Amino acid sequence: MPATARDLLAEKNSSVVYTVDAATPVVEACRLMELKRIGCLLVTREARVEGIFTEWDVVARVVAAGRDPSAVRVGEVMTPEVVMVPADEPIDRMEALMRARRFRHLPVAGEKGKLLGLLSIGDVAAWRARPGAVAADAAVVAL
Repeated sequence: MPATARDLLAEKNSSVVYTVDAATPVVEACRLMELKRIGCLLVTREARVEGIFTEWDVVARVVAAGRDPSAVRVGEVMTPEVVMVPADEPIDRMEALMRARRFRHLPVAGEKGKLLGLLSIGDVAAWRARPGAVAADAAVVAL
């Protein structure tokens, strides 16, 4: 049976997902990302995911646009379309999705859409590089 998002989350041993409110100034969100050494924050309101705020959002929508990160709110520059995968999503399909859509982070949802964790393309790469990685896990899946 192919490995799944659930397997990756268990291996990663971290269910911590850092979140931020849409009204948070970009500079504060960036400080949290730097402190925690992470590449994104989920933007939530009342435990509901409203968007994702990534390093790319900072570069493209704040810095390159000449905007003041102290004056801009996360909600103004976040990516509002968040793709989430179920816990039973095979790793090869997650990797294919990330490559096809050109993003590096995937939230994982359990039953009723409850957020279980966040996986990155780096987590997928680490899984593939682990000793004893199964060649079948590396199959390419067309989306």
